[in-house]
Amino acid sequence: MEEESNSSSAPNRPTIDITTSTQPASQTPRSTTPNNPPARNASPVPQSSTTSNNIIPVTSTRRPSIYGTGEDRIVLDIGSLYIKAGFSGESRPRHIVPVYAGNMKVHWDPDFNGSGGVVKACGESCRVVGEFAELFDLEIGKYPDGLDVLYDRLAHYLREIYFRYLLTDPKQRKVVLCESPMLPLKLKQLIAKVLFENLQVPSISFAPSHMLALLTTGRTTGLVIDVGYLETTVLPTFSARPLTPYIRTTPLAGRALTKRLKELLSTFGSMIIPPSTKESPVHAKYLTPAVLEDIKTRFIFVSPIMVSAASIGIAEKTLVEDMENKYASVSSATNVLYPITISKSGRERQIGTLIIPGWIRERCAEVLFEGDEDESSVVGCALECLLKTPIHLRRPLASAILLVGGTTLLPNFQSRFGQELLRALHTDRRFKSLSGLADHIEFLEDSGSGKVFVANCRAWVGGSLIGSL
Repeated sequence: MEEESNSSSAPNRPTIDITTSTQPASQTPRSTTPNNPPARNASPVPQSSTTSNNIIPVTSTRRPSIYGTGEDRIVLDIGSLYIKAGFSGESRPRHIVPVYAGNMKVHWDPDFNGSGGVVKACGESCRVVGEFAELFDLEIGKYPDGLDVLYDRLAHYLREIYFRYLLTDPKQRKVVLCESPMLPLKLKQLIAKVLFENLQVPSISFAPSHMLALLTTGRTTGLVIDVGYLETTVLPTFSARPLTPYIRTTPLAGRALTKRLKELLSTFGSMIIPPSTKESPVHAKYLTPAVLEDIKTRFIFVSPIMVSAASIGIAEKTLVEDMENKYASVSSATNVLYPITISKSGRERQIGTLIIPGWIRERCAEVLFEGDEDESSVVGCALECLLKTPIHLRRPLASAILLVGGTTLLPNFQSRFGQELLRALHTDRRFKSLSGLADHIEFLEDSGSGKVFVANCRAWVGGSLIGSL
């Protein structure tokens, strides 16, 4: 088929003839043998009256480009805790790789013969070992060793994704990179430096993650609310154009939820450490980032608004010490017994039991909806964004709200977000001019096209969509 398309598009393209005849090249006739019929739709080639049997016609075909023009692109969504990777044209990422805190320069090689171990330099086959931790922070200045450690970690994970998970050559595939609009410029340059210098990819296309997520619903206009791990970002998009001047952010997101969960478990939780059967306070060393992430994804859910006189006002922050008095007596959630590793010696582990109170499971996510003047809540951030947009755009945006990000996967998050949105429109004086939008609030996930993809993978799916066009 490749040869046919080339012949039809360029019928006058000359063929390469290899001959051993002694006659001049200008007199070499063109011939078409029965074993090599002419391509369809090709223009007829004039034949000479005298043909030679020692002429071997060789038709030139287009060589595949070294830049992988016809190959599927690699779509990368590099988050602070997980890296999503896969090929364009697919409906979900091939792999979601968690990241760990570790040094890629050296590692400890234990010796089980009694000598302890030695420190060795890391190679390409080494894996990052350590605690489950975030890959980067939005404040680049927080890195005490500069960006060299982050460069090594990025290079290691991206090489592992290409050669261990995707099993493809980075030199032959273009890259579509899903980026957050608020990602620091130095971090973008660092990612591009790793891809170009370390992996030698042919090209990188940076695409805004909010617009990509909106494309998965079949719409080009909407208010995209990304509740990720580091921060919550609200970006209005109109006719496939991200309105970046009206973007709003708040640090109340997944990291704030993890911090609140750790505080509540340290204050009100308890543990049973064998062989004792008595409950003891929870020590902070047992609440590792991996344990907190597992508890957050398996047991935490969002509770609806409390129907009481205290809930008719604006949501205000509650101190951790006062949360038990406020929520413990009105919670119907049951306690959970969570197995946790106390100590480890070789292959033997001592397992204890962490008792998670039910009201913590139900009301831990209140931190996302309780804002103040310094830190707006998730709902307040969305309404502040609508307040900044032009008046004629507010109704189309309010009627097409899309929630994305891993934190929005908490059960009942969308229902609680809608309740808080209506309550703020009716009670908060700051948003009095937006009260007319209360009857037009709609979520895109309630429609048929919004229920197809998972919220934490929508940006990647959008990158896969544009990468296949």
